Amino acid sequence: MSSVLMIGGEGYIGNIVSLNLLKEGYKVCSFDNLLYKNNNCVLYKITSNNYNFVYGDILDSYSLENEIIKADAVVLLAGLVGDPITKSFPKAASLINDLGIRNVINLCSKHQIEKFIFISTCSNYGLINSDKTADENFPLNPLSLYAKSKVTAEKYILSLKDKTKMHPTILRFATAFGLSPRMRFDLTINEFTRDIANGKELQVYDAKTWRPYCHVQDFAFLIQKVIEAPV
Repeated sequence: MSSVLMIGGEGYIGNIVSLNLLKEGYKVCSFDNLLYKNNNCVLYKITSNNYNFVYGDILDSYSLENEIIKADAVVLLAGLVGDPITKSFPKAASLINDLGIRNVINLCSKHQIEKFIFISTCSNYGLINSDKTADENFPLNPLSLYAKSKVTAEKYILSLKDKTKMHPTILRFATAFGLSPRMRFDLTINEFTRDIANGKELQVYDAKTWRPYCHVQDFAFLIQKVIEAPV
């Protein structure tokens, strides 16, 4: 049975990924500092021989390393997520999304984690003309502090090629939607659904703008596929 360390496992996506892996027979350790005071989430209270919660911070190398050395795979979801919060708290964003993330990468590299999955974002592409489609080789143009931190982390991970036995995978996620124990209503589809259910009138801005969306269950499926794929 594989052991997966979910760093940021109590978050909106982390909850769903962890529940899916548990259902598939994996051992899951959720490492999280409950920054958003989400102590009442369903997953946080699970009692299972295959699930373990560790309260910890990604800047705390000692606690983090204690869990990394036990893992067969590491999924890094932790961080201040999105443009508004990183813009409002730039110092905290730099501390968490730059220094903290690099700390995780270095420790996973040090211990040669075979499956290291870094969750990045499609925001790395910035704004693209309507006649173009972005793929893995498309130029990156991060516009927000959040996206700039993700691009920096991606470049650092890729710079370690041939210098480490860690095998990383970078996934640039679309905007998520769907139900989760740690629910978020600041995401477009979730927000619209809630407002419609409450009888509110929707105001749609930039109606011709296109952006990708993906259900949290599909993200969980994708992460499991990466964990199970040959190195």
